[in-house]
Amino acid sequence: MQENWQQIISRFDSNEDFVLATIVATRGSTYRKTGTMMLIDQQGACTGLLSGGCLEADISCHAQEVLHQTHNKLLTYDLKADAELLWGLGLGCEGAIDILLQPLNANNQHLEFVHLIQAIEQGQSGIYCQQVSEQTVAQACFIRAPLDDKALLQQQVTNAISGKNNDAKRWLVTPVTPVWSILLCGAGPDAAPVVTMAKQLGWKVTLQDHRENNLAQSEFSLCDAKRKLRAEHLTTDDLAGFDAVIIMTHNLTNDGLLLKNALAADIDYIGLLGPAGRRDKLLAELSLTASDVEQQVFGPIGLDIGGRSPQAIALSICAEIQQFISRQTQQKNLKSWSLKCH
Repeated sequence: MQENWQQIISRFDSNEDFVLATIVATRGSTYRKTGTMMLIDQQGACTGLLSGGCLEADISCHAQEVLHQTHNKLLTYDLKADAELLWGLGLGCEGAIDILLQPLNANNQHLEFVHLIQAIEQGQSGIYCQQVSEQTVAQACFIRAPLDDKALLQQQVTNAISGKNNDAKRWLVTPVTPVWSILLCGAGPDAAPVVTMAKQLGWKVTLQDHRENNLAQSEFSLCDAKRKLRAEHLTTDDLAGFDAVIIMTHNLTNDGLLLKNALAADIDYIGLLGPAGRRDKLLAELSLTASDVEQQVFGPIGLDIGGRSPQAIALSICAEIQQFISRQTQQKNLKSWSLKCH
């Protein structure tokens, strides 16, 4: 699953030429998995990683060969072989990866990558289909669609690529999900490291507080959006589009109002700062117990990793949310797959 869509969106420009590098197959142990993408610009700069950083320079060199061309290029890195003989780097890895390089330029309409970017920005999902072949004209398409009906999805893919040149007879189909969007309620000093880490993880962060001076602090400059709003004025409509709500206002009444609306809006992940007794008191006001909302309300928020500093707490919060996202992805089976055309 791609985690750095916001970085790619920031770098991508439909007026420029790029190369899209995609892992199309792996064998053994690899740093990244099939479907992971990296954008390479005309200067050879890479946005994203397909390895731990050891292969990117070589991939970038190969990318320059196809930058202004029309054809794909396939690369294979067998890191199980003698790393010293291959690279002189002593990688010592135990896997192999195949990487597809595709030119994205005006001549091929950037292989519909623009449509993919637009869908992500609009909070919509879809699938990106890439023809996997060596030295053939690059082909790809993006289909905007929900990902919950696998049978319908498969039919949409088949229909979309049936009219294209299928000499290679193999396509890589990659589910594309929107960036995770988090509402952080409470612009206290302990919220600053949460914002920083959440942005480093590639999430979209909206900060909410009723204190304008707190919202204006430089520590919150990384936020995608800020809004001045009192907890008692929040409605379920204000929570539309958020995947997670982090409640850390340090005010029991405000936290209760926020929790009530987050539950009513059926937010996937609701995190409550504070001890279990405080959580139980807030839930009791709603005639609920912790077991009633076990897979939705997480309080005390964060994994138990130890440490009491704001940074350690922020790390535990972001780690728990990342774990939640990963489990959701596994449950929905959002993996890339190969499709053979006949």
